[in-house]
Amino acid sequence: MTQINHLSLFDIEEKKQGAIIRKNGSKKLYVLFYYFNRRVEKTTGLNDTPKNREKVRAWLDRVIEKRDAGKLVFAEAFPGASEAEKATFAKLEGWQYNPEPRDILLGEYLQAWYRDVWSHYPEGTKKDDYRLIIDYWLVPYFGELTFFQISGVEIQKFIASLKWKKGVKQGQPLSKARAKNILIPLRTIWNDACDQYRWVLHNPFTNLRKHLPKTQPKRREGFRYDEWMEFLSHVDPWYQPVVELMILTGMINSEIAGLRKSDIRPDYILVQHTIVRGVEHDTPKTVYRIRKIPITQAIRQRLDILTQRATGELVVTTKTGTIFRPANFLKDVWTKAGKASGITDKVPYSLRHTFAAWALTLRVDPNRLVRLMGHGSKKMIYEVYGDYIEGVEEDFWQILAYYGQDFAQPKMKQAPIGFYPTVYPGQVITLPIQETPNLPTRTFW
Repeated sequence: MTQINHLSLFDIEEKKQGAIIRKNGSKKLYVLFYYFNRRVEKTTGLNDTPKNREKVRAWLDRVIEKRDAGKLVFAEAFPGASEAEKATFAKLEGWQYNPEPRDILLGEYLQAWYRDVWSHYPEGTKKDDYRLIIDYWLVPYFGELTFFQISGVEIQKFIASLKWKKGVKQGQPLSKARAKNILIPLRTIWNDACDQYRWVLHNPFTNLRKHLPKTQPKRREGFRYDEWMEFLSHVDPWYQPVVELMILTGMINSEIAGLRKSDIRPDYILVQHTIVRGVEHDTPKTVYRIRKIPITQAIRQRLDILTQRATGELVVTTKTGTIFRPANFLKDVWTKAGKASGITDKVPYSLRHTFAAWALTLRVDPNRLVRLMGHGSKKMIYEVYGDYIEGVEEDFWQILAYYGQDFAQPKMKQAPIGFYPTVYPGQVITLPIQETPNLPTRTFW
């Protein structure tokens, strides 16, 4: 195509089809066309290369096609235009715009969806995850497809294509749980478009369960007491009070990272801040995640270590004082301790599972445990976190000594004689068999 500068005459054919131009002194490509007999000239932000010219031409052809069909929405095609210009064309377009599923590419629709829907999501993990999934997984596959083309068969093909793109698992299929999470934003975008434009389409998300990967979810095994002590002994000393605070409270990585000195009250920890991917949030995943965790002697001991060495408001940091990042911790600390101890089947989230299983072993009231862990009901405790650890009942006295009597019976100033011995954090108790109390029978799950 012959280069046209901004002073060139715009002949009749170019006025119909639009043109790609360059301005004097600029390396960027511009599009030039007429809409409602008004000149529209916009930069693409792309340098003038053959590949970019081809890309811009294809985009401009779609714009012209929509314009000629009376289905172009200026604000969606040019989200970066001034509000005054958008308002002008919105009046000219009127309210008669009713696109068909064949007319809108998912990638184009996303421009308006990000502005009108996603931008109003509460700040937090969900909003961040949606953006990452859409940009990393959905746009590369569906960006150039119209909503009419997004069928159940197409989604099945997409599921089959879901493989790790890099790392040691590169080329391997994603897990069933991860594939389902990727489909959630796609379903949301689909439903929003159908609702906005009143489309009546066959739902492409029906009967997809059988097409999801057959991989089984990994069972998050908790620690036995001796196993935990062995693992802990190989954790970098700087991080030992950190992982102990996690197993003593059930707090997860992001909550530990966001814990502030102001969150530590005289008698409890107020869990209300998180740091996810380096960004601090004061809005948790659910309202139940804002909770109070009573400070026991064992917890106080670890908090004292952490707060005394913290130079800023954050309680947990790296050795250099930077933000605690779970990914770096997993790679640089946790994995090394696993290899050194020979315990490689655990992840940091196993500490939360261990907390629940150990608390149930100490016969903590499940309703209390629900509050401590930040859930809305006992369902998660029973079905996910309270999974029985083989042989854990044999660790009863060691767990009690580690957690402390004030955790097992928080409302009792002194336990009844003969029920629990006096124990201290870190103390291991060995009792003769005849002196061991008869413990009530409980069913593990």
